[in-house]
Amino acid sequence: LKCFVFPVHQVLENFSDAPMTPKQILHVIQTKGLKEMSGTAPLACLVTMLHSQVRGDRVKNSIFFKLPGRMSLFTLKVLVSELSHGISSGC
Repeated sequence: LKCFVFPVHQVLENFSDAPMTPKQILHVIQTKGLKEMSGTAPLACLVTMLHSQVRGDRVKNSIFFKLPGRMSLFTLKVLVSELSHGISSGC
């Protein structure tokens, strides 16, 4: 599952200006060739990795953030803190 961490980070940092669903993230990974896909369920593996990163003990050290709500939207923690800083400073 860890093999998805780097490609997901690349997608969220370089190819997105908004939070993305796992399906959107996987689409960019595949179209940009960021990871060689093997197995029959890459989306299921990606979803499992993302959810495991944003729950429980890992949440403190995770680089990913799941937006609250029903839809699974993910972004980088750095982007979340930059957004909240921009709002609080009046930018």
